Amino acid sequence: TERVEAMFDHVGRQITVPYQVRDLIATASATTATLAEVTLLAGTASEFHDLIEVTCANASGAAVTIDIRDTTAGTAVKRIQLAANATEGRDFQVPVPQGVAADAWTIQNAGSGDTSGTAVTCTALFIKNV
Repeated sequence: TERVEAMFDHVGRQITVPYQVRDLIATASATTATLAEVTLLAGTASEFHDLIEVTCANASGAAVTIDIRDTTAGTAVKRIQLAANATEGRDFQVPVPQGVAADAWTIQNAGSGDTSGTAVTCTALFIKNV
């Protein structure tokens, strides 16, 4: 086992990082304008991507519901309801764990029927874990 040095500021207070170090954070963005499932963040071999923040912006005149999944065609792990021309964000104090390493995170309009002209863009922040 390797020894790891603690970090301290200039007055001796120990520094802790709430989620992960910088190189183990991933950002993602995707837009959906249909009922099709769209990849938000592609999977990486042997890595879990745990969700810590997501924001979705509805650029249409219709209310929509967006499902967020931690695997393609999987069960929705989070759902965001967006009013017409609105933006909603969620910060998770405890990260939402990804179920299987290397899977993609996706978004999908959970509505039914005509979605023409309904564009929703979601951005997200993830931490990488092995």
